[in-house]
Amino acid sequence: MSKGPQKSQRGSQSSGTARIDWQLLQAAYAGDLTGVRDAVKAGADVDSVHEQTGLSALHIAVGTNNLALARYLIEEAKARVGPDESGRWPTIIAAECGVDEILSDYLLEIEAKIAQD
Repeated sequence: MSKGPQKSQRGSQSSGTARIDWQLLQAAYAGDLTGVRDAVKAGADVDSVHEQTGLSALHIAVGTNNLALARYLIEEAKARVGPDESGRWPTIIAAECGVDEILSDYLLEIEAKIAQD
């Protein structure tokens, strides 16, 4: 995983919105739940994607083994649970990164619910 975000990927965003999205991704990389919450409250697109890695804040939370951040993004911020720009679902990222069983099981339950819908 990259050390941190460069810019978020959104074609026609204003510089203010792009900056807030970048702050969201930066906070996710840092594991800063308060920073992520603040960025979402300020209007960040919870599904914004890191330009170079193709990862959203949720994918970053999973890859960094951060259950609290992943739960916040899914349950409160309503982040889209789906593949990253490379086609990897959160459960695949979890397996690749060797995350804790609790996070892995949580993601499996979330993805199973999506498959049922």
